[in-house]
Amino acid sequence: MGDEDKAIEHEDLEPSIGMDHTASTYQETQEETVMNARGIDAKEPTEGSNLLNSSEKKLQERPTESNNLQRLRQIFACPPHGLLDRGITNVTMVVLLWAVVWSITGSECLPGGNLFGIIILFYCAIIGGKLLGLIKLPTLPPLPHLLGMLLAGFLIRNIPIISDNVQIKYKWSSALRSIALSVILVRAGLGLDSKALKKLKGVCIRLSMCPCLVEACTSALLAHFLMGLPWQWGFILGKEAMGLKKASRPCSWLLAVSMIFWLSLASTHVWAWPFPQDKLVWKRAFLVLGLSVLAVFSSVYFGFPGSGGLCTLVMSFLASLKWAGEKAEVEKIIAGAWYIFQPLLFGLIGAEVSIASLRPETVGLCVGVLGIAVLIRILTTFLMVCFAGFNIKEKIFISFAWLPKATVQAAIGSVALDTARSHGERQLEEYGMDVLTVAFLSIIITAPIGSLLIGLLGPRLLQKAEHRNNGEEVHEETSIQV
Repeated sequence: MGDEDKAIEHEDLEPSIGMDHTASTYQETQEETVMNARGIDAKEPTEGSNLLNSSEKKLQERPTESNNLQRLRQIFACPPHGLLDRGITNVTMVVLLWAVVWSITGSECLPGGNLFGIIILFYCAIIGGKLLGLIKLPTLPPLPHLLGMLLAGFLIRNIPIISDNVQIKYKWSSALRSIALSVILVRAGLGLDSKALKKLKGVCIRLSMCPCLVEACTSALLAHFLMGLPWQWGFILGKEAMGLKKASRPCSWLLAVSMIFWLSLASTHVWAWPFPQDKLVWKRAFLVLGLSVLAVFSSVYFGFPGSGGLCTLVMSFLASLKWAGEKAEVEKIIAGAWYIFQPLLFGLIGAEVSIASLRPETVGLCVGVLGIAVLIRILTTFLMVCFAGFNIKEKIFISFAWLPKATVQAAIGSVALDTARSHGERQLEEYGMDVLTVAFLSIIITAPIGSLLIGLLGPRLLQKAEHRNNGEEVHEETSIQV
């Protein structure tokens, strides 16, 4: 009986054990399902995600040819995108500008016309500057864009087919360069820092006068004895075309002083005008630029060409004192005007130089005169900063920072030639061409060399200096603006 009871009990337990095993298997299945769901929601790696990752890796490991094809498809898509889109837009704007001017002026905008030459020279100078900016030498600073603009004008003048169709009258060329000179002087006047001038007035006076005077006298001596120029033209060459007899007469300086006096008197009360109103910054920029152009052209009209530039410089400086905090906004607008006239200025200077009119011996003598004068200038600059509180490294840097020549030489380098042409004398035109050749070579030689020297010597010779003023730390970095 006992054995039978145990057998019955064992039979009763077997179904329960089977049911428990089935329940546990079902529970494990549910847990795996939940875990898979959690893995998907929490972005945990699962079998499906592993398959996707492997497929993505295979796609990434494909050759870059497919990417290049996609880029080509994007570039040549319709409507176009990217570089092709910008190129088509720029070309369309150029063609539209030419078409509008042609519809107004007619033959002036056709090949051989004056406006056609100005437009072609403007865009070629911009392209030349951009192309030169793409040249990047390792461990060297970039070359200045103005050098490419100068070379673009030079090539336009000396390639026969292009030079026959791109012609600009010298009166238009002179007028555009005079406007560019006005923009340069306005930027210089607005950029002057009155506090820095007061602090370093002795050094500024020495650096602005002595190196230039010594270089001018050296150039005049060399030009007289080596190139055979008269003394007057030798000093004109030394100062890069300061003008002919009219510019050296005392009347011009008297007129300049009187203009500066009245403008200074007016500036103390008037330069705050116009008072706050709509588009105040644009109106101030227009007034200072318009008055500067008027001063430059009217001084030439009345026979005193040396007074307009000086008047412009002082006028813009006094305006900057009154505008104070709003000066930066005006400078941005003037910089936009310079962006337009810079390629015209350097392109026109390059277009004035013809290889046919250059004599090899003249070019060699010009390079020799320029090299000796620049060397004397560097040594004089070093002497002028010897007692100004600079260390030896800063003195060396300042001496080489005074080396480059570009903007002013381009603006006034052809003044002597223009004045000689107005007199109609052959000999004077030859002298004027010699002066222009020196200005052209000074830009070609000193601009890239000076830019490279400043870029290379600056990080090595200059360093940041920490000063404490009233318990506050002020970090200043020595900087030289050329």
